[in-house]
Parts: sequence; C-alpha cells; structure tokens
Amino acid sequence: MAGGSIPSIPQEIMVDILSRLPVKSVGQFRCVSKPWRLLLSDTQFISTHLNRHSHCRSEENLILISPDQSLHTITDINGDDHVSRKLRFQQQPSDTWTEVVGSCNGLVLLVNEKDDKFLLNPTTLNQVKVPDSPLALMKPGSFSMHGLGYNASSDDYIIVTLSYYDTDNEYEPDCADTFVDLYSVKTGVWKRLEPSPYDHAVPDLSPGAFVNGSIHWLASSTERGYPSVIAAFDLVDEKFKEIPAPDSLGEKGFVFNKLVVLRGRLCMIDTRNRAQTDFWIMEEYGVEKSWVKFSVNSNSDWETVKPLCFIGDHEVVLEIEGERLIVCNLKVGTMRDFVVDGVPAMFTDGGAFV
Repeated sequence: MAGGSIPSIPQEIMVDILSRLPVKSVGQFRCVSKPWRLLLSDTQFISTHLNRHSHCRSEENLILISPDQSLHTITDINGDDHVSRKLRFQQQPSDTWTEVVGSCNGLVLLVNEKDDKFLLNPTTLNQVKVPDSPLALMKPGSFSMHGLGYNASSDDYIIVTLSYYDTDNEYEPDCADTFVDLYSVKTGVWKRLEPSPYDHAVPDLSPGAFVNGSIHWLASSTERGYPSVIAAFDLVDEKFKEIPAPDSLGEKGFVFNKLVVLRGRLCMIDTRNRAQTDFWIMEEYGVEKSWVKFSVNSNSDWETVKPLCFIGDHEVVLEIEGERLIVCNLKVGTMRDFVVDGVPAMFTDGGAFV
C-alpha cells in the first residue's frame, strides 16, 4: 500500500457488507459522507437490506407517536436500555401525527390530524405525501380505513382505502356499500374497484393488517344473521376472500375485536372481558387449527390494548389506552413499564417495522 493509502473497495462488496448491518447502524452511517448517504439511500441498497433482514423478526423496530404528536423510533428492542430517536425531516411536515396505519418492508404509512397520508422510510428519512384520492367520499358523513401492502407480482406498494356512508339502520347492514380504492405507489394513480361484498362498519375504525400478500379487516357478512368474518383483500387478484377465525369464537361478535400484525403473523385481540385480554395468533396462515391463544390479566380500566412486538420469546410490548407502553411476560404473568430514555414510555400510537 504505497504512501499508506487505503485501496478502494468494489461497490458490490461494500453493499454486501453494509446490507448486513442493523437499521440503527445504517442510519448512523448515512451521516459519514455524501457518497455514503447516496449509497445507503439508493433503492437497490434499500431493497437488498430489506430482503436480508425482513425474515429476522428479532430485528423489529418501533415507530411511535408521542403526546406532542412527534415521531420517534426505537431500534434496539432486545437491549436493556431503550433510547428513542426523534425523527426530523429536511422538508419537515408539522408534528401533528395521529396514527401509524401500518408498515411493509421498512416503509411506514402515517396519518396526521388533517387526514393527510405520508409514506416514510424511518431509516433514510425519505418521505412522500400520498395524494388525496379524487374518488374520496365527502366528509362529514363518511368513514374511511386504510391499509398498506406489497404486490410482489408487480413489485409495487399498494394503499387500500375502504370507505362508506353510514346508514345507521339497526335492521339492515350498517353501510349500503363499502367502496374499495387502490393507490399504486409506482404509478401514483388511484383507482376504484367493485364494492366490497362485506359490511365494514365497525365501532372503531381500524387499519388493515398486511400478512401473506393480503390486507385484512374484520367485517360482517351480508348473509342472514350478519356473521362476523375476517375479510382478506388479495393485492394480486384485487378481490376479497375469507380467512378462518378461531373456532372457539363462533360467528357472532368477533367483528368488535381488533386485527393487527404481530411477529409477521395475523393477530386478533379481544378486550371485551374486563378481567383479561385475549390474543389469538395464526401460526400458519389460512389454517384454522393453527390459531394459538394467550391471555393477559388486564386492569379493568383497559378498553384498548394493542400488541406492538415481542422481546425475546416470552415478553410482548403492549400499547395501553393510547397512552403508555408496558411489557407483559407471558411465561410468568408479570407486567412492567416499558422504559424509554430512562422513564416509563408514554406514546399515543405506534407500530413495528423491520
């Protein structure tokens, strides 16, 4: 090495090395120099990094909304000292975030108090505003729910919006039609499909849960008795199908539960029992017998409980009442505060991303 110079490393080797790093390190290395920032922001590098880490659920990270409506991430969930990072953008949208809709392959869909939707990469801080659909229903008087997913056949990220006018008729389905609108991130175009065959009116509007190529919502069938169903919208076929629910739930009433993604699997939450909160996880997608149940003894004041991620094999991080985070040890039944920056974590909404 003449003159002590450092030989250059071929870019393909550099990409291979850097793509093995955790999200936190990639974010830090973007600050090393302009060439590194360009390399680590390149779409090919991002795709390589996601493919390498997407199957490693131990590397899940959290994105959280604080009471002042700012965004924070925690990228070392399995560590002992959890430190949050406030996200700051060069083209900063105001800190008025209200909902983490969902995540897919490292992208996060967020909504602010104006109901504007943004796609964000928490690692690179690249963010883009999703244009309003020209087909959107007028407000007030209509309701909407969103879901984010990925269509592997077209290599495209898709936002699905379900919207309806509430008829408020106790003798008929709550909504006459649920409109289905799709937004293609690749083309930047909205389109409307045939209405959903289900009644999607629910007491609390919930984002869709993306698992196995489909976005899932709880709904009611329009058949006699209006039985509850898990409605899965397939992003390739652009059609709804039904996924079997836990057999013990029957067909009545589980439309009032919640669906989320937990460790990459479909998870249903039932908080109607004030003494405990029940969770079902579908271990093998689409297989009814694969639902596994665990329960958490809950405070009688809990009305909303949202699992965010696992810590190891036995502890789950729960968001309680849209106010704070706790950690429940499923093996021994204990609970503790989720401590962030040295104090119990207080956040109004959140989700996991890889």
